[in-house]
Amino acid sequence: MNIYTVKWGDKYNYQHVNNVYEACKEFYTPPDGHFDFFCLTENPKGLDKNITPLALPGGNKLVKWWNKMYLFDSNIVTQKGEKMFFDIDTIIQKDITPIANYDPEDSLCFVKTYWHDLETQFKNTRHIPHKYTDLNSSVLRWNDNLNTEEITEYFNKYQKQILWYYRGLDNFFYNRRITKIKLFPIGWVYSFNQCYIFPHDIDKHTYRELPYVCIFDSMGKGEDVKF
Repeated sequence: MNIYTVKWGDKYNYQHVNNVYEACKEFYTPPDGHFDFFCLTENPKGLDKNITPLALPGGNKLVKWWNKMYLFDSNIVTQKGEKMFFDIDTIIQKDITPIANYDPEDSLCFVKTYWHDLETQFKNTRHIPHKYTDLNSSVLRWNDNLNTEEITEYFNKYQKQILWYYRGLDNFFYNRRITKIKLFPIGWVYSFNQCYIFPHDIDKHTYRELPYVCIFDSMGKGEDVKF
């Protein structure tokens, strides 16, 4: 199993990466007792010695979350086998073996934003459909059956338009459908700022024991908790 994070810029530092690595050690033991941990970054200083840095390309102009697109660039991510990704502003809070064992088939596995009122959001964005998505890329799962070359070629070909038109990866992948997408089961991930599963559990800023991962997605509201 190969586990990845991406750190770009100075909003987060090396300790955030190290924390994800430590959480993976605590909450995941593969059958062979070993996993490899990688960080895509332009600045590997301070990373735990057991984390392998993967350098972002020279002259890189991508910013923020768009740097996650390099996860599908075979010139950077050369490892073969099973792959998981975690944003560095997530909290792994229990055994993630079910995520590791989840079969992506030939797809890219996303979290579905079950914490949103998706029906209302869909209605509100009918006139601007590119702003709607029910995907969240805080946790991803894939393997060598995914056609990463197709993803990278499409992104590179239309990068200027994509960066102008879409807010981020989630909107891009949802609306363009350039690859097969598979969703993690409901309840595996929750949003601390939003809720768990709409409309059944809608308390905000609430810790929950059941999910595997807690994320801190923000809707730009003042009350949103920043990681």
